[in-house]
Amino acid sequence: MMKLVNIVLATYKPNLVYFEKLLCSLNNQSYPNIDIIIRDDSDDDATFTEISELVKKIITNFNYTLLRNDRNVGSNKTFEMLTKDAKGDFIAYCDQDDIWEKGKISKLVKCIEKENSILCYSDLSIIDKNDILLAKSFRDINIRLKHMYADGLFGYFLRRNSVTGCTMLINSKIAKEAIPFCHEYYVHDHWLALYASMKGKISYVEEPLVRYRIHDNNQIGASMLKGINNKKDYLNKKLFREREKYEYLLNNYGFNAAQKKLILEMYEWTQQRIDFFQNKSFIDTINMMKGIKRDWQLIALEIIINFAPERAVNKLFKIIKKRQEDYMW
Repeated sequence: MMKLVNIVLATYKPNLVYFEKLLCSLNNQSYPNIDIIIRDDSDDDATFTEISELVKKIITNFNYTLLRNDRNVGSNKTFEMLTKDAKGDFIAYCDQDDIWEKGKISKLVKCIEKENSILCYSDLSIIDKNDILLAKSFRDINIRLKHMYADGLFGYFLRRNSVTGCTMLINSKIAKEAIPFCHEYYVHDHWLALYASMKGKISYVEEPLVRYRIHDNNQIGASMLKGINNKKDYLNKKLFREREKYEYLLNNYGFNAAQKKLILEMYEWTQQRIDFFQNKSFIDTINMMKGIKRDWQLIALEIIINFAPERAVNKLFKIIKKRQEDYMW
């Protein structure tokens, strides 16, 4: 018998035009053994009624369950609750305004079973508010993206993520083990990718299986430098927070010795970068340069931030943020 896939969908005051197109794409999935769980986080009676009516009208090929949060808790917490709700063999996470290709679930299930992996994800294409194709691949607009897939990727996923939640299929047992999600420092897809990388292999389907919609309230990567406008912000809101993240992981999760070693290495590297910003000494600069193989683009950026005049740094942040808005990287 084909394994059961739970599509878990979190909603929050959705654009009903986009939402209807998403539901149609879910209802048209070619994989036959799907159960859909929808949890609304809108905290709004009228919105819940509209969602209920659309779901009842459109989802005719699969069983579904429609749930409602007692209060607004945010997408991360809602996806954690949906993970608890799931009863199937695999979980596919779903946003409210994208369009899934018809064979998405079938191809992800085939890949995850063939490669005996914990998590499988795919590329995605980008569409605008009018369904017009902006990019055939996420890689076309994200200049730093490298889709990572293999065994032993825990060190990579500690600080970076290449898994977009709406493209992901994960072993349900492993996803439930990942609860509680690390809400303080990771969004749900990054946390699940990190946890899955502890347990086994990550697989990848190169074909774009989701049309990811970009609109005014939904941009990929738009929060990368949120609240960071100058050198002081970068130190306090990025580097100090990174150091806090690694401390939190070491103190609150049961990682094995090898994983703790990797976390400690990232903690020490982050501390070296903080020392570089705070002291600017020759020794701190040399230590900073030692990390260039780890991420040369980041090191180059941080050297510029630390040594350039304040006005130039402030302008640089504005340029980077503008590129994020224009190109979603």
